[in-house]
Amino acid sequence: MNCCHEDLQRALRISNAIQEYFRINYNYQEVRSTDLYEFLAKRNLIERDRHQGFHFRSFLQKLNKNGYLGVIPQCSYTVGSTGGEWRFTRMTDEKLSEIRNKSKAYPAKVVHKPKLPEVEIDRLIDLARKAVENLPKRDTCDLTQQQIEIRKNYQRAYEEWLPREIEIMSRAYIKFERVDKVAELLQRQPHIVEDKLREARLL
Repeated sequence: MNCCHEDLQRALRISNAIQEYFRINYNYQEVRSTDLYEFLAKRNLIERDRHQGFHFRSFLQKLNKNGYLGVIPQCSYTVGSTGGEWRFTRMTDEKLSEIRNKSKAYPAKVVHKPKLPEVEIDRLIDLARKAVENLPKRDTCDLTQQQIEIRKNYQRAYEEWLPREIEIMSRAYIKFERVDKVAELLQRQPHIVEDKLREARLL
């Protein structure tokens, strides 16, 4: 699957968050994707899963396949005797800026900012949350244990997509221009919301 503008924006936010992680953990020089998992998940930058970052690693593979892994300069993929592993290396802010300025893998469109600042998006999410909460909910007795676990993080996972929710999703994405924030509003898994946005031809 090709990378879209939202993927590149998300990669940029992840890269900035990794810088923050290393500032907090000043004694770390190199970490794995599983080490970063909880830190990035708490910031809604990656989707939670029971494999400590399966969706995160899939996202990195997608960037790499499309030639955009350079948007996260701290990231590299190493192959060892037990298989491949994503690793992230400490980097100064100056070095990060230098690489971004020189790299062809960091296209100009990545620096495009959404129409609304994040604080305004969060305010709109609070205002629209009641409309989402009023959507019908299914009986969860037939869900598997894995599905129940996923619903602890995404309360509307596995709910039927109704026209009203599609309408809320479409309006929110047009305003927010961010899949992760639309997923936060809908309380659904980001990759599921991304698929729905593609179906609606908004991505």
